[in-house]
Amino acid sequence: MKKSIIGLLLILSMLAVACGNSLEGQEVIYFGAPATDGPDGQAIQATFRDFTEETGIIVTYVGSENFESELLAQIEAGNPPNIALWPQPGTVRAQARAGNIIPLEDVGVDLDEYRSNFSPYLVGLGEVDGVPYGGAQAVNLKSIVWYQPAEFEKRGYAIPETWDEMIALADQIVAEGMTPFCFGMYSNGATGWLATDWMEDIMLRTGNGVDSYDAWVNHEIPFNDPIVKTAATYLSQIMHTDGYVVGGTDAIVSTFFGNAQDPMFERDSNGNPGCFMHRQASFIPGFWPEEAKAGLGTETTFFAFPQMDVVSDTVLGAGDMWAVLVNDEATQAVVDFMLSEDYWTGVAENWSGSSSTRITAHTGFDTSKYWSPVVAQQAEFLKAALQANVFRFDGSDNMPTEVGSGSFWVEMTELATQGPGYIDTALDNIEKSWP
Repeated sequence: MKKSIIGLLLILSMLAVACGNSLEGQEVIYFGAPATDGPDGQAIQATFRDFTEETGIIVTYVGSENFESELLAQIEAGNPPNIALWPQPGTVRAQARAGNIIPLEDVGVDLDEYRSNFSPYLVGLGEVDGVPYGGAQAVNLKSIVWYQPAEFEKRGYAIPETWDEMIALADQIVAEGMTPFCFGMYSNGATGWLATDWMEDIMLRTGNGVDSYDAWVNHEIPFNDPIVKTAATYLSQIMHTDGYVVGGTDAIVSTFFGNAQDPMFERDSNGNPGCFMHRQASFIPGFWPEEAKAGLGTETTFFAFPQMDVVSDTVLGAGDMWAVLVNDEATQAVVDFMLSEDYWTGVAENWSGSSSTRITAHTGFDTSKYWSPVVAQQAEFLKAALQANVFRFDGSDNMPTEVGSGSFWVEMTELATQGPGYIDTALDNIEKSWP
């Protein structure tokens, strides 16, 4: 830690010398979706505390649940923030094509170093015609299933390594009068994204694996291709098998995703948990009940999403990508800091009190600095996948908005409600919506 702090202060001191007094008091607005007063927003702000002290540049983080609409309004009014933080790389590329984002090279970023530190795949997500516009930021891990080891051990359950083993375990749990899965995907106007996550994990492990996944995301195969239908059929097996999901299909579409895992932390009169497995991303502990958060990594931990037709180490994830909309010296100094390992040391420290499992996209970061062994384990998992180029970003976040956060979400919600007989209609409707 001492070495890290010394390194951080050295970088900040160099920035201060380079900036001189001319940047003293200048403000850089950093705008994103995490709420300003929420744990992530507060942690983002705290990460810049030493930077401001050393350089005099005031970095102000502003968050909004209406981030995209407010950002577009600011752009149209000619008053955009200096830096914006998007959860969808596809939107970054769209804004770059619209001429609203400044290329990273024009902000003074050393592109060779950037590509070396953040993996060619992640860098490519923010490129348009080979020009990088978006900066890789945080990543989360999605190819995991949360469970409680003590509950498995008590009943002699083995961690399933394949889809068939997971289905066999689910059938056993149902036969024993209990419920295998927690599954809730209500998310206000974004309802449906959890089902798309399931689809994406399945697509990575069926068909031609990464190759068919990439072709699907880029619309090189149609959305109603047989490979995609196979994935939807597997998803339907989870959603529509009697007894598999807490509350059944009605609960899938009406339960807020942040509360979906709550039954795992509850016990009935026989001492049985409400569910045994919950496929959800690494960020979900931030939504757990307060009393459950203390058991992260001990009472509640995770296993890898099971293997299917294609045996591989593929990993699905998502994350944030920042981009510059106002280019000045103060903003460039902030960008230099955000691309450093020392920035992520601050992130790892400042997120420690929020139960967040935000993971840096910086592949050289020392994962032992994370506040939780579980987060460190997930970070190692992600780092290996990035270095082996078997990490893939959330497909819906890379599809056109009309599909990724439109028809795909809508039709997966309808599929949950309508049942397996709706698969063909759902996929046909999504295909027709592709711009």
